[in-house]
Amino acid sequence: MTIKTSNILFYTGLFLLTVGTIGLTFAAFLAIVGLPVFAIGISLVLFSKRTWKWKLITVGGFVVAIFAFWPIWKAVNTVGPEVILIPENYRGKANIIFTKNCGSKFTRTDEGRIYEIPEDGVLILNEEQKYGFIDHTYYLVDKKGNRTKLPKMDVSDFNKEGDIEIKPNEPSRDQLGVFYWGRTGNTESSVHGLKYSYQEFYVSTYSDLYKKYGPEFDMDFNSVRDKKIQQCE
Repeated sequence: MTIKTSNILFYTGLFLLTVGTIGLTFAAFLAIVGLPVFAIGISLVLFSKRTWKWKLITVGGFVVAIFAFWPIWKAVNTVGPEVILIPENYRGKANIIFTKNCGSKFTRTDEGRIYEIPEDGVLILNEEQKYGFIDHTYYLVDKKGNRTKLPKMDVSDFNKEGDIEIKPNEPSRDQLGVFYWGRTGNTESSVHGLKYSYQEFYVSTYSDLYKKYGPEFDMDFNSVRDKKIQQCE
């Protein structure tokens, strides 16, 4: 390998390390692109003819920069903390609607933003939705204000028919929890064209999630939601 070729490898690797570092910090949500670029940059630097001291200093400096910056970046881009309070007997899908046209304001306390889900499961807020890393806590609340914390659950933790590998630590299918927490989206009401963004989640057991809260339930829920949005406007 000639000195010229070695320099090309080193400086190209340096450039890719820089691009990869940006992808893993400022554009953290594009890590799936930044990580391969960063890895290629490391390879090129290591294949260059620079001394091992300079190779390790170069690569180590970028690695340290990423790990030092990541907690700051995550803290700045974390949504919340947000506390979602749900009526103790509520089950099924719930929506938090964010619109500029109508609705109430959320309450802010030392716990963070407080969202109080009403009995019909549709909370309409005259607020802007924030996006980022999720810091949500969910509680069932009785009429006296007593809270019971709900676990955040993932459908991928449960065994399904046709799975090749059986998950040995599957949670109880009868445990009540919050599924699809943190799901967000943007849509337009089918009733009158009002555009809004939303958060969505389900309060259910895994056993009931698809049996009770499937497409038919969603149609009824969406009808209630659209009517409430129309009345709010």
